[in-house]
Amino acid sequence: MDRTPHEQAGRFRDVDAARETYGRDLVDRVVAGCFEADPAADALVTAFRRLPGGSGWRLLDQALTHGTAALPDDAPAELAAVLDPACTLPSWVDPERLHRGAVAYWRPGAGALSLSLTCGALAYGYQSASLSRPLAATGRLEKMVPRRIAETARWVLAVTTPGGMLPGAEGHASSLRVRLVHALVRRHLLEAGGWDVADWGVPISASDAASTAMGGFLTIHLDAMHDLGVHYSREELEDMTHLWAWIATVMGVPAALAPSGYAEARRQVRAALAIDSGPNEDGPRLMRALLDRPAPIIQILPSPVRGPATAANTHLMVGFTRRWMGDEMADTLGVGHSPLTHAAVLVRPVSVARGLVMRTGLLGGGERVGTVERALVRRVLAQGRAPEVPLGPEEADAEPALAA
Repeated sequence: MDRTPHEQAGRFRDVDAARETYGRDLVDRVVAGCFEADPAADALVTAFRRLPGGSGWRLLDQALTHGTAALPDDAPAELAAVLDPACTLPSWVDPERLHRGAVAYWRPGAGALSLSLTCGALAYGYQSASLSRPLAATGRLEKMVPRRIAETARWVLAVTTPGGMLPGAEGHASSLRVRLVHALVRRHLLEAGGWDVADWGVPISASDAASTAMGGFLTIHLDAMHDLGVHYSREELEDMTHLWAWIATVMGVPAALAPSGYAEARRQVRAALAIDSGPNEDGPRLMRALLDRPAPIIQILPSPVRGPATAANTHLMVGFTRRWMGDEMADTLGVGHSPLTHAAVLVRPVSVARGLVMRTGLLGGGERVGTVERALVRRVLAQGRAPEVPLGPEEADAEPALAA
């Protein structure tokens, strides 16, 4: 069977086998999405480049605060082209389901979420050269580990807070800013030379963005939660999928790659993994930077206990990372061995007990528990050494790593 140039790209393997397993239409959409960028966001950062320094980002903040109707007449039309669709809830988005999805996401608690999102979601990205290559090219994870992790934590916190993804809310605005940062990175990598589009696809492609949102932060995360003994109802799974499909849409993922249900999301993520060629030399380096970095909560502990706490945390991170990605991939990425690889069996009874207590209402219900947990995370992030202000588009554009 003749294969298209896209299918022959080095980033893919076993495309025909994946079609037999997951369906030709789905696999072809994932393949095509690897060569699709975010035209609206790319056009906007290009338009901002023509304006006096910083004025474009000030217009962005103005539009996010007051709406595009408040923009001056000479504002770039590309700004409204990005914001108007993202700030208008499409017919398929149900605010009540977004709310329920956010409540369900926080039900396991901040500790389980932190473990899953670090050893599951972030580590998941390093299994793919396509997902890790843009990050490695900027050097931000290795050089700015605390800041990078804190940015991700604050973004997840914002988008999964009930109401956070409604237009005008913090999570919604933060997602749009991150979307433009991605466009800046993409522009830099393409203009700098050395990026092989024919073999690698475009940097931070539509399919890669979809895999990150629907894989790392949803299905991979939920697999880890299940391993920890957390059980969700079918309604909770669908509501969390609804939330992350909307987050992905706001981040620029096209409708063809935004799944309508949990089963479809799982199938899409598995299809993407099945055709991915695997990690490259960046993977072990990025994994080492992730696992060696101190956890934010350790930074606020008394000095005498920081050393032992750091060692214990490293064992915990290594153990669960190896457990959730499997021995073969862990060996490939240089993840060591830890006696805590099987610690999940000790966590499960705690998760089950927590779920039973929550169902009695003694803790005040999922919304109250989530509010308390999020307040704890904010306090840890505020007291740690990571900067308070997340990286924004204007700052990203000025970073040496992204300077054209």
